[in-house]
This record gives sequence, C-alpha cells and structure tokens, in this order.
Amino acid sequence: MAALPKIYKHPHAPVWQVSAQAFHQLIKEVEKPARYLGNEVNSIHKDPREIQLNVALAFPDAYEMGESHVGLKILYQILNEQKHIWAQRVYAPLPDMEQALIQHKVPLFSLENHMPLQHFDLIGITLPYELVYTNILTLLDRGGIPVWQKDRTKKDPIILGGGNSSFNPEPIADFFDAIVVGDGEELILAIAEKVLHYKSSEQSREELLKELAQLEGVYVPSFFEVKYFSDGRIEAIQAKLQDYTGVKKATVTNLDQAAYPTAPIVPNINVIHDRVGVEVQRGCVRGCRFCQAGYIYRPERQRSPDTVKKIIAESLKNTGLEEVSLLSLSVGDYEPISPLLNDLFDEHEKDCVSISLPATRTETLTPEVIQQIKRVRKTGFTIAPEAGTPRMRRIINKGNERNDLMQTVENVFKEGWRLIKFYYMCGLPLETEEDLLGIAEEAKMALAIGKKYTHSPQINVSVSSFCPKPFTPFQWEPQPSIQEVKDKHGMLARALKQKGLQFKYHGVEMSYLEGVFSRGDRRLSQLLWQAYQLGCRFDEWQEYLKFDLWQQAFEQSGVDPDFYVTRQRCKEEILPWDHLFVQMKKDFLWKEWEAAREIAFIEDCSTGKCTYCGVCDFHQVKNINYQYSKEDQTVEAHSTRRRPLKEEKKQSLGQSVDNMGEKTLTKRDLKPINKMRARYSKIGEAAYIGHLDLMQLLRRAIARAKMPVGFSQGFNPHVKMSMGPAQSLGMESIAEFVDLELTQAIDAQDFQEKMNRVLPQGIQILEAWVMDLKTPSINQSIAETCYDIEFFQEGASHRPDLQDQVLTFLQSQELKLTRVHPKKNRVLDIRPLVKELEALPPNRLRLVTKYQDGCANVRPSEVLEMLFQQNKTPDNRIRKVEARFS
Repeated sequence: MAALPKIYKHPHAPVWQVSAQAFHQLIKEVEKPARYLGNEVNSIHKDPREIQLNVALAFPDAYEMGESHVGLKILYQILNEQKHIWAQRVYAPLPDMEQALIQHKVPLFSLENHMPLQHFDLIGITLPYELVYTNILTLLDRGGIPVWQKDRTKKDPIILGGGNSSFNPEPIADFFDAIVVGDGEELILAIAEKVLHYKSSEQSREELLKELAQLEGVYVPSFFEVKYFSDGRIEAIQAKLQDYTGVKKATVTNLDQAAYPTAPIVPNINVIHDRVGVEVQRGCVRGCRFCQAGYIYRPERQRSPDTVKKIIAESLKNTGLEEVSLLSLSVGDYEPISPLLNDLFDEHEKDCVSISLPATRTETLTPEVIQQIKRVRKTGFTIAPEAGTPRMRRIINKGNERNDLMQTVENVFKEGWRLIKFYYMCGLPLETEEDLLGIAEEAKMALAIGKKYTHSPQINVSVSSFCPKPFTPFQWEPQPSIQEVKDKHGMLARALKQKGLQFKYHGVEMSYLEGVFSRGDRRLSQLLWQAYQLGCRFDEWQEYLKFDLWQQAFEQSGVDPDFYVTRQRCKEEILPWDHLFVQMKKDFLWKEWEAAREIAFIEDCSTGKCTYCGVCDFHQVKNINYQYSKEDQTVEAHSTRRRPLKEEKKQSLGQSVDNMGEKTLTKRDLKPINKMRARYSKIGEAAYIGHLDLMQLLRRAIARAKMPVGFSQGFNPHVKMSMGPAQSLGMESIAEFVDLELTQAIDAQDFQEKMNRVLPQGIQILEAWVMDLKTPSINQSIAETCYDIEFFQEGASHRPDLQDQVLTFLQSQELKLTRVHPKKNRVLDIRPLVKELEALPPNRLRLVTKYQDGCANVRPSEVLEMLFQQNKTPDNRIRKVEARFS
C-alpha cells in the first residue's frame, strides 16, 4: 500500500487536515488515545467551505485539564455562534503524543477537524497558571509556528493570550502578538473581526497590532520596551506609542447578562472537573491579602438565581451529567445560596443529580447549606482556613475565628460525613512557629470532634507553599526558599503523625518554579526556551517535572532564580507588571500590606464601605450582589454598602425554604420491573475509548434520553447498569452488550431510537430486547466470542504459508505465553481457549475464542502473536463481530 501524505488540502475548501492514516498511526502509539479523538457530544462541526475565519482555542495542558476550564467553554460558544467563524480546540500533547508527532513528522492539530495549528488564522492560548509556560512553546513549536513573535510574518497565525497569568505575562511576552488582560467574553468577537479584516486585506501585521491596542484590555507587548539597572532591577518600562502607555483591565460589567454555555462538551474521558460548572459569582472583595484572584477579578459580580437555575436545567438536559458545581472564589458570599440550593434540589433531586460547592469560608457553611448538599450524594467537604491561628488569619485578612471553624466541623460530622479536607498555606509573611503548628492543632481539634459522631473520622490536611503574586499586598514580599519550606513541612509532618490525620503538601520545587515566573520579567523568555529545548514539559505534573533540567537551564541562561523568588522588593521599585491593570492603585496595595503588619482587618467592600482600590467607576463597573429576603422569599440586586440597584428587578426563589427536609420521590426510590439488554457497536475512533470511560458515556446518554432506569441506594446512587467484558483499546466491535434495569415498561424499538439520537459518533444501539430481572448477567451468559481480523501490510495478505501457520497453530497441544504484571508474571496456555481459527481470502482471519467469566481469557492480539511467532505481526484491524450466549 503506498504511503499517504501526512497532511492534505481539503478538496472543496482552502483548509489543510492531517490525513486519517497519519491520525490513526499516532493514536495507536499513545497511552490514552481518547484525549485526541474529538467528536464528543456537543462538540461543534461546520462545513469548511462556509468558514471565513479559523480560530484555535489552545489550552497548554492535557485534555483533562482543558475540558474543565470554564473560560474556554465560554469562548467556544461565543465564537461558534458566528456562522463564518469556526473555533476548534487544541490541547498540549502529552510526552508520548509529542514523541509520536516528531517521529511521524506530523504537526500538532485540532480536535474537531484535525487541522494543523499553523493553518489557523487566530490562535487563542489560555494562560491559566505559570507552570504551563513550556507547554506553550510545545503548542507553537509542534504546531509549526515561529515561537518568537518577532519572527512571524503575514502567513503566520496571530497568537493571542488571556487568562489568570495575563496580569503578569512578561516572562512569555516575547512569544505573543497580543494578550487580553481581564475578561475576554466581550472582546473576543471584536478581535476576531479585526483579524478577519487583516487576513483579507493588505494590512501589515504591525498595523493590525496597533488596531488591537486600541481595544480596552488588549496588551501588545512589542509596543513596550523594558530597560534594566546593572543590579537586575527594572529601570523603566517605555511605551513606543504615544497614546498607549498602560493597559486597562477588560471587565464584564453585568455577569447576569453575559454569555454562558448551556450545551457544554461532554468529554470522552473522565476529566478533572467532570460536572456542570456554573459560575454564580465572579470576583471577590473579601480582600484576602495572599489571593491574586481576589484582586484581579474585582469587582464582585453575581448571577441572579433565576439565571443560574436556567443554565443548570439546560445544561443537565444537554449533557446528562450527574453533578452540578456552583463556582465562585467564595460561594458562601452568595447570600441566596441556601434557598437556591433548596430550589435546585427540589427540581433535580428526582433525577439523582447532586450539587457541590468549592472550598469556601467556614462561617458561610451553615447547617442549612450542609443539609442541602447531602440530599443526593455526599460530595465531600473541603474547608479552607488558609492559616493555622486567628492571628495569622487576620494578617492575611481571612478573619475566621477558630470557633467558626470548629462549629462548621461539628455541623459536618453531625450530618454523617466521615472525611473533611482542610486547605492551608505555610510560609506566609509574618508567620511564626506557633502559627505553623496551629495547623496541626486545628486538625487534632477537628478529629476529636469527629470522634463524637463516628468511629473512624478522617481529617486530610493539604498544605501549599506561599507564593507572592502580582497585584496583591504581598507582591513585594520574599518567598521562602526550598529549604525553608522543607523544614516547615517536616515540622508539620511530625506534628500531624496521628491516626485519622493525613498530611499532603504541594511539590516544593513546583512552588519554587511558580515563584520564579509569577513575578518574572521578559528576560525569562530565554530561560523558558532553554528549558524547553532541554526537555521540560508539564512542570505542574509531579511525574513529568524535571527540576534538574531547570537547574541546568538556570545555569546555561545565566538566570539567578533567587533574584525573582527570595528577594525583598521596596515600595519604589518598578515591578514588571506596573504598566498593566492600571486601574488598580499601587498605593492601595501598599496600604493593605501596612495593615497586614498591624494585624488589621479590612471589611468586605460589597457590604461595607469602599476601600478605594481604583477598580470601580460606580457607573458601569461596580459590585453587583443579590440579597435574600426570607420574609417575602425574593432576591434583589445591590451594590456597595447594600445600595439597591433600581435597574434590576426583584426575583422570587419559588418554593419556600420551609419545605427543606421533606422527602422527595427520586429514581432510587423506584423499584425496577424488568431488564433491557442492548447490543451496540463501537467502531471508528470510538474504539479508542476505554471501558470505564465508555460506561460513563453510556450513563450520560441514558440521562439525555430520559430512560426510566433504576438507581442504587446509599450515599452515592448510580445507574443500575452492567456491561459485557472489556475489550482491548482500539478494537472495533459490533457485538458489545449492556443491561439496564428499568423502572417502567418501554418498547425495545423506542429505546433503540431514543438512545441512538443522543449517543456519540461511532456508538449505536443495533438491537434491544426486554428480559426478566432474574436473567443471568452478560458475563455469565457469554460462551464464545467471534472476531474478524483484516491485514493491511503489503505482502502480509493471504500468503501461501498462512494456511500452514493456522494449521500448525490448531495442531499444537499447548501454546504458552507470559503475561507481564507489576507484582507477578503469569504463564497462560492459550490453545484450549481458541475454538476456531480460519484463514479467509484474500487477507482475513476468522477467530472464535471461548469465554468464561472470572477466568483468564485469551485476547485476539495474543493469538496473532503466537500465530506469527518470531515474525512481526502485520498491521491489522480486529473487529469483534459476534458474542454467542450459552
């Protein structure tokens, strides 16, 4: 067979794609192919002939991380709502995929259309955290794009950045054409249209960048020049354009009216946050002095309960997900949280949908909120005291008292939980040994409370190292050295050595690298390039971090990392980010640092007085939060000092909170009456979805199709479903089986049609039939499995000796092979497990194997291994075509 090109031009549109042959070769060589498949439920596909602007939304981390990112989902919806724009997704390839791309000389490509990155018009790269910076270089380099901004020409894509790290992007500034500082929802279409005009005109790249610089919130790094003193400090940040001396943050002023996806992509695999995430609040004005997000996302803006409920209802209908998370930096500050939870559970508890809250302030976890959360699933509790003593919490402006914390612990254990997770930081400014050991003291107090309610309470203490961030009152402070942090961890480990307490900490070297780049300047771009060339990737993953290579890169590039990490800055020093987010007053941050030294607590400006940070203009940009009235069960929008916003209408939360605690009839209360068995196919790229991920996809399809399935009992109800034996990854099948227990009668044909409307590409119900509940399971019933094997490699088709090899195989008394296992290898004689093996012209084999539940069964690949013995097994496609039941 002649080799096909690695990439080819679409026959009817001016776009390039990676060939199907090259794509399948790549995914055969990686550990988890489903990361790169695309074609998920709710992913968007368009006709390339109708597209004027191709946009890649690139996330510089693995699929599991990127598919959990809310900002990426928002931009994906906004752009794809435009008929002439196609936004596709690209994730950083894991090292196994990167090596495959290099080996086969294939450029990095998108999920939706397998389009090489270099052929997009605009590439938006999310900047979520500092330790993905080397992955950004992977995206550009493997995508065939000049890494350095100065080297790009008209034919190259525009490289746009945005996200948390955009508030100090200086270490990566030389790699980007432009960067959005702040909220991107209301900017992205304006940027896209300017890039479209640039693409279709004679406009130069610099002229386009000048136009982008006129948009509020867009930073063009090449229009600024940085000069340094001989000691390494910044002497000046000089603007090259007269009317472009600083960059304001872009702000979505009304979150309730902002775009939000209601049909998010349903991932092919289990991702980090595998649930419907709804942002109920953006920004936090509690003023925790270590928390960068609390300053850069000001002001506080909340979504109304009505909008939240609509987003959740639509998202659940479109995804079939079984959990909802209400997202916010401090979700307990959302005053209507308890009645909102009541309404949400009253609506969705019947479908066994659970609702979780992220780690929140202890005083906001009221008994009412805790009781609501456990109504479907006990989703776990993570409490973030941050520091170990009330004194230290006042220094960081957290403010919780120890009594608040212990009362919350008591409330949680009283409601039946056995595990609570605590999140703390160590190495904070002004921290003493007493403050540090206060972490262990609080954990032991919590454990003692838990023992009043359960025999085996568990307190998991997770500690991260303090890392000073730009635009916080601690931005001038030194970060503890690696050795100092290790000493603190050792002290805590000894103090927490007790049954029922578990101590975990963030990687010390990771925190140190984060410190280098969080307050770094442009000189670090050469360091990043050096580290990338040495092989640094996925530095936020412990299994991939190579700190020895970073130390080598520091030496080779002449960078002293302690200059950025452990050095104290003075008030007058020019900081690398001083020309960005110019609304935030530097004097305000310094006064907050002085307040920290005086152990002074500053109140929340959304309910108290204004702190004059400079972010609000009090016309468009202002705090917007919702206050709940229990008397008339309504919510009303307010701003600073609880001033009502007259332009916002009152809303009712519907059902009374007095109904809380009343029994709601759910699917787990309904008894199954019969069983539906279905045979389904798993062909094409769907063959690369693993067994556990396939189970999850089927469960969610069942929810979208609104099938009347039974649920298990207990604190974690799940669909009563059983599947046939797991197949090898990449093997196609038209004989997969699943059993479902049904709580009401449904016609098998109706079941098949409804399921096929919602199943992802490559998976289809081929037939279904109703069975008695007492019918033996699929695994107990299967006796034999039939496979069709087709060979592709030239010369390996129906050779004269293949019949002889099959005959030799069948005449053998035993055929032993060794299965390698981590603990102990196992020798298996596969000959008794092969019932039939037949060579069919021109290039096929028919294989029938015996199957016995609970025993070692032979795999088709093992039969081929024994058949070809010392010779290399030719390229082939194995398809399971039949399962015979006893």
